[in-house]
Amino acid sequence: MSARNMPTVRLFWLAACGFGASLAAEEKFEPSHRLTWEEYAGTVQYWRKEHADRLTVESRGLSGGNFPVYLLRITDRAVPDEDKQVCLVTTLHCGPERSGATGALAFTEWLLSDDPLAAETRKRQIVLVMPIVNPPAFFHTDRFRNEHGVDPYTGTGPVGKIWDVKSLSLATPERAPELVAVLSVIDEYRPEVHADLHGTGLQEYGAEQLGARRMYQGQIMTEITGGAYSNYALRPWDWRVTEAMIEAGKAAGFPSDRFEADAQRTFWGPELAPLGGKLWHGAPLFYSAHYGYAKYHSMPITQEVAWEASVVARMRGLMKIGNEPWLDERAAGYPVNRVKHFVGHFITADGATAAERRDSRVELWNRQSDFALGFLYPQTDGRESFVVATTAAAKKTAAATDRAELVKNLRDALGERAAAIERFLEAGPEIKLAMNQAPAQLLAAEDTTSAPHEHGLGLRVRLPYRAPRNLEVRLNGERLAESVTDGYENWFADGFTQVQVHVPPAKAAKTELYFLTIAYLPDERRRTGWMPPAAVRERFATDKAIATPATLTDVKYGEHFRQTLDFWRADSEAPAPLVFYLHGGGWGAQDKTDIHQHLDVRALLDAGISVVSANYRFLVDANAAGVSPPLQWPLRDAARALQYVRAKAGDWNLDKTRLAASGVSAGGCSALWLAMHDDLADPSSDDPVARESTRLHFTATKAPQPSLDPAELITWIPNSEYGGHAFGYSGKTRPETFAPFLANREKHLEDLARYSPMAHASGDDPPAFLLFTKADKPPAKGETQIDPTHSAVLGLMLKERLDALGVACEARYPGDGRAGDADLTRELIATLSKP
Repeated sequence: MSARNMPTVRLFWLAACGFGASLAAEEKFEPSHRLTWEEYAGTVQYWRKEHADRLTVESRGLSGGNFPVYLLRITDRAVPDEDKQVCLVTTLHCGPERSGATGALAFTEWLLSDDPLAAETRKRQIVLVMPIVNPPAFFHTDRFRNEHGVDPYTGTGPVGKIWDVKSLSLATPERAPELVAVLSVIDEYRPEVHADLHGTGLQEYGAEQLGARRMYQGQIMTEITGGAYSNYALRPWDWRVTEAMIEAGKAAGFPSDRFEADAQRTFWGPELAPLGGKLWHGAPLFYSAHYGYAKYHSMPITQEVAWEASVVARMRGLMKIGNEPWLDERAAGYPVNRVKHFVGHFITADGATAAERRDSRVELWNRQSDFALGFLYPQTDGRESFVVATTAAAKKTAAATDRAELVKNLRDALGERAAAIERFLEAGPEIKLAMNQAPAQLLAAEDTTSAPHEHGLGLRVRLPYRAPRNLEVRLNGERLAESVTDGYENWFADGFTQVQVHVPPAKAAKTELYFLTIAYLPDERRRTGWMPPAAVRERFATDKAIATPATLTDVKYGEHFRQTLDFWRADSEAPAPLVFYLHGGGWGAQDKTDIHQHLDVRALLDAGISVVSANYRFLVDANAAGVSPPLQWPLRDAARALQYVRAKAGDWNLDKTRLAASGVSAGGCSALWLAMHDDLADPSSDDPVARESTRLHFTATKAPQPSLDPAELITWIPNSEYGGHAFGYSGKTRPETFAPFLANREKHLEDLARYSPMAHASGDDPPAFLLFTKADKPPAKGETQIDPTHSAVLGLMLKERLDALGVACEARYPGDGRAGDADLTRELIATLSKP
């Protein structure tokens, strides 16, 4: 059966077993772009520059491999922060669940735009985005766990959870730097909302099935909004938030699954365990995204992302919620201010601004477990009540078994103020004060703190009428006036007349018992008694083209996670020549995937030339390990990677005698070092890789540094500034590292003899082609250059040295008077195609 006619399941199995590339091509499943660290970091820095009025960027810590965990703070700086909501967006499972992270980036891009809703959101909110929480997992391992075996999302370590839920702390925080970074943001900002984005990717691929580690266009999943299949506790407490987001997605063409609603199953519990096969499979679990809820009453939201455009649409729906008053509120913001409840009666945060309400919310949330709540029972038309006892003494007052005992306790606690409550009780039919704790519990209560309240407190009750009349609102017997700071407000919303009582900080600090009574006249007469309905209604529920995919991706040539390479195999019966590419970035940035910016890999393959692009350890890795000079690590890695490739010549059908090195900037420097250095092979080694040669057939490099000797460099180019960082000097700029390097040159003579490429130049070196693309004037030795690190003067100096040694060397640069455009790929093909 042809692949075209195979069932979909069969195609998926074949793809998972490594046949995906050819089948995907035949089925026209175009590979998706795999975001690189350099692209991510470059995008963040680009946004920071382009949107300085609305974006600040900081690193909240270092993940494995010294990757910064970025926090993007987006808000309109011209608007004071005091009355802004705070929304945190993270990607705790971003390792293999790639679309969640790319969705966060797409959302960020929208939020930074001039879209009217984005602009309004920046005025009304502080949006904190951590697009890639676990960089090593996202860019290298495609697994959920970090280098210490910790999954930031679930908080699971190598052996069980690292969370101590009772203390809300991590048992081994040093093993979870990514999670610590997120928690630090939550602790600092105490957000109203924490939205964690998940998605599709490589999570179900075994390590042996990852292949090129690329998703394909059309690789999707069933999208869900609000929560997680595995954990039904990880969702907004108000399903209307979820529905608003779902509706926003639907309006853009993206539907969402609704969990147990669409599955038509109920939740499970201990007594329902025997019915497990008939219940919803999710469970109430503590995951890391619960931290903000547990500590600050932040609303958790989880989303599964198939299309970046979908999560942008759904997050637009969420942002709109934060910009406007919620369905039954007057102040704009997310529905997060109710901290304790009892049958439709609520303790709420209080304050005139979002910041004040946040302080109140956090304080009340962390004290509310000691509060006892109640109301007069039965509830009665025209009458409402709400009782809150915040101390042991107040609970004893509320611990009455009947009305008579309650009146006596109130007289003892409130004195003359109790008279108004007595009159209210006498006018109604209620039989008792119903509390959420039994009288015995109330009587046995002990205070856990003696500290008074520092912030305001609110009480919310709802009257089930549109326009009740003659409201008489009393707190502890005293009649309240209408006031937004010390009194009450009322308005109609969500089918109720909302009554909000404001207790300012000074009054809350002195109050232990809150006995609220409300008398009113309903605006209509309603009879009770249910009549069944005539009928029952039923309820219904990525970004640019990629370069030529590698044959093998992330092939390890060492133990460090950066010691990997990609291999493109040319279609050749005879052993093929090979281009060995080393990326630039000053030995501290970029990635092997930048080969497509500088070489035409497809043209090389079409010419019968195989290609390798290698990563290597950075200077920061060497510095962290105490290696001096740190430059030796990236150079030794380049040699080791080249030897590894030669050792694979049989398996990869390579011609060991026709290997050319290429690279850009620091990568070009490394390529020249390999080319000019004596053979680094160790014939006596027990390691077969170490026995392989490092000699090259040719080099073609762009803007390389042929020398790292500071004295030599300033002789050529007086404003030279490059190289100090490679020998252990630190600073914010290149000149800051170059000056002490030059001043201490004598201390580095032995190292310069080892690691400066031209120190090894000899007559048996391979031919070299040098390409320089930046020039503001003809290159001349002894003159300053606009870009001294990548100036054509460097190439001319190398050519002068190699010419004297009889080694062929061609240097091309703008204005060199030569006919035709210079091109690395063309030169490599021309040289390696020769027999």
